[in-house]
Formats: sequence, C-alpha cells, structure tokens
Amino acid sequence: MSTRQNTVRQQASYHHPLSRTLLGIFGAPVAWVIQMSLIEPIAAYACYPRQVPLSAPLWAELPFMLAIISLACLAGGLFSGYIALDFWRRTGRSLTRALQETQVIEVDEGQTRFLAMLGIMSSFLFIVAILFTSCAVLLVSPCSAWT
Repeated sequence: MSTRQNTVRQQASYHHPLSRTLLGIFGAPVAWVIQMSLIEPIAAYACYPRQVPLSAPLWAELPFMLAIISLACLAGGLFSGYIALDFWRRTGRSLTRALQETQVIEVDEGQTRFLAMLGIMSSFLFIVAILFTSCAVLLVSPCSAWT
C-alpha cells in the first residue's frame, strides 16, 4: 500500500459557531430596529412631551444624541457585515484547500455558503437603511412642523 492510501483523509469544512452565523445574518437588521426604536420615541418626547408641541426640543443636545445612536447602530451593522463577509471567505478558502489537497469534502449542499451570502446581503441592505435613517436624523430638524 502506498502512503497516500494509508493517510487519513480529513474533512475540509469550516465550522462556524452558530452565534456568529446568527450575528452575520441578523446583526444589521437588529441594529436598524434598535435605531428606529430609540430615535423615534426620544425625538417624539423631546418635541412633544405633553399636549402642545414645542418649537425647540427639550434638550439642546438632542441632535448630538440622535447622531451618536445612529453611529453606534451603523457600527453594529458594519460589524455584522464584516462577520458575514469573513464567514463567506472562510468557507470558500476551506473548499479551495480541500480541492487542492484532495481531501474529503463535507457536503452540506451549499447551505453554509448560502447562509454566509444571506448575511452579506442582509447586512448590506440594512446598512443602507441605517444610513438613510441617519441622513433623515441629521438633515431634518426633529421639532419642525410638517407643511
């Protein structure tokens, strides 16, 4: 028998922890939901705390607060996108390495790469949503009248 036949073939798969997979897929949408869930009520309360709307917000630093929330949510969305992109790259590298080394390839019918690509697309879409929401926060005065 040759040494090649005696070698134990290793499975070439990249096992990504479930928590990182979920973060890559749902991190950016959750960041956008958090942004909307925080900014809307804070701006509403600052401009309409009682029965009469105010011409200026209760807090002078309201635009700064809203910008900080938007930046934090953008950072969360970008981190989620990075995790998804890293997941996609690693699954591709492990497949390429397995083909080059003639290892046994664990067949998962592409589900791992699909989840990674789903995370990339989800992150991209919601990062754009976070950016558009941030533009609205920065460009529109929170207590302006709708006319």
